[in-house]
Amino acid sequence: MNAMSRNLQLLFRSERVLTEARIKLTTRKLILGVVAGIAGLFAWGMLNIAAYFALEPVTGKAWAAAIAGGVDIAIAAILVAIAQNLQPAPEEDMVREVRDMALGEIGNEVENVQARLMQLRDDVVGVRTSISQFVNRPLDALSPALIGPALAAVTKLVKSNKN
Repeated sequence: MNAMSRNLQLLFRSERVLTEARIKLTTRKLILGVVAGIAGLFAWGMLNIAAYFALEPVTGKAWAAAIAGGVDIAIAAILVAIAQNLQPAPEEDMVREVRDMALGEIGNEVENVQARLMQLRDDVVGVRTSISQFVNRPLDALSPALIGPALAAVTKLVKSNKN
């Protein structure tokens, strides 16, 4: 059972590390998403006003507003794309392998215990059958075991009677 407890500990630790890694990755993605949103808002507020005032004399009011808004959307889209492309750490794959090994070992231990229990069940059924047969017909159960000694005793008795 020592191997079983070791494998359960490995399973627990690997699951904990994997969960922590997923939480860290999700947190980073969330933070970058929030930063992208804040950057988008600032860009929408400040750069739009500045770009509008800079472009208005050259392009007119409508095109100045469209160009400023397009640039802000592009910046926000780039930040969102960066956040979405974050990959899990390489350690996560190693921890997954350790977890899978521990699960495999636990499965093997469970199969061994199950096989032992099935053998024990079969042995108990055999003992129960033997006891039942002995209780119902005690002479039948004893007969094969008594034939040899009974024959030996009869042989000795016959030889002693001849003498």
